[in-house]
Amino acid sequence: MLSTLPTYLDHLKDNNQVLVKDIERLSKTYLMSESDVNHVRRLQVDLDSLEVTVSDLTSEQEEYSEAYSVLEERLENVQATLKEIEDDQVSVSERLVQIEKDDVNARQKANVYVNRLHTIKRYMEKRNLPGIPQSFLKLFFAASHSTEDLMAELEQSQVNIESVNRILEIATHDMEILETETYSIVQHATLTEQLLQYSNRYRSFDEGIQQAFHESLEIFENAFDYQASFEKISQAL
Repeated sequence: MLSTLPTYLDHLKDNNQVLVKDIERLSKTYLMSESDVNHVRRLQVDLDSLEVTVSDLTSEQEEYSEAYSVLEERLENVQATLKEIEDDQVSVSERLVQIEKDDVNARQKANVYVNRLHTIKRYMEKRNLPGIPQSFLKLFFAASHSTEDLMAELEQSQVNIESVNRILEIATHDMEILETETYSIVQHATLTEQLLQYSNRYRSFDEGIQQAFHESLEIFENAFDYQASFEKISQAL
């Protein structure tokens, strides 16, 4: 075991130097987590300490100053510690790699959301509705603002990827709600128009349908609450 420990130690020291260089490179573009930076520094201190320990153990083995069972136990402890350091290095490395992946993902999503907002705006304009519900406008502006916030965060001189991911989550949520509301509005408006036309057959000899027709039409043309308008006329029919 002792013959392999120096090689294992050198491998981990090389790994740590790669992590240091990765952090230096990434820190030019991203606001790095202090916990990861400090973690790599602590690992380096631990490796330096273990290097002394391994050197001492090598000397002790050559001099047979300890019983083999005691030496073996100390070697196993060192190896276990080195394995823990390697696991930590892998975890840090994965987080560093994820930073750039998250950046690419956020930029792609930001572009998708900008295009989707334009598409939704044109889609609503082509419906020729009497008016746009306040509920839609509120959701549309919320999605627009969160998308703008995402793009602004990505344009920082040092990108805070944690903030980017947090804003991206909000923007994604806002877009999903906006899309659901958009198609709900258009669906209810389309169905209401069809039901109002259908009710014309009956409203001349059914007072209930006549009243529901006028109330539904009033809601449709002036309140722009297409779901309420749909419910009013559909219940009467």
